Amino acid sequence: MNRVSIDLANCYGIKSLQYNFNFTDKNFCAIYAQNGVMKSSLAQTFYDLANGVPSADRIFPTKTTKRSIKDENGAELVKESVLALRPYDEEFGPTEKTCNLLVNSKLRKEYEQLQIGIEEAEQRLLKAILLQAHSRRDFQTE
Repeated sequence: MNRVSIDLANCYGIKSLQYNFNFTDKNFCAIYAQNGVMKSSLAQTFYDLANGVPSADRIFPTKTTKRSIKDENGAELVKESVLALRPYDEEFGPTEKTCNLLVNSKLRKEYEQLQIGIEEAEQRLLKAILLQAHSRRDFQTE
């Protein structure tokens, strides 16, 4: 897919937005802007598409919403072709190890369980080293 065109109206505060993204030279697009210019609203619209749900306007739910996101051939993007990641979600938890982990919640929970196992094994190893070495040094920081 080399191009994606969007035509949005009344999507989470976006009154109207038409834009053509060009991926011919690069397979990504970074959107940077100051706070309050609807980046989160655009992300939510793509998140809706990725999850197969209609977009809306939360403040004015009676307004007609338009969400048209098409490829270079004019075909609507299917949800399987879109990956929308939330930059921060309470469900991901505030731990340093998970706050930037950008995966779905099922994989995140699996990751957390693996981390717990790793941390427990590390503690057992350090305890065994201390017992064997007859030392009180803090091997973890070394």
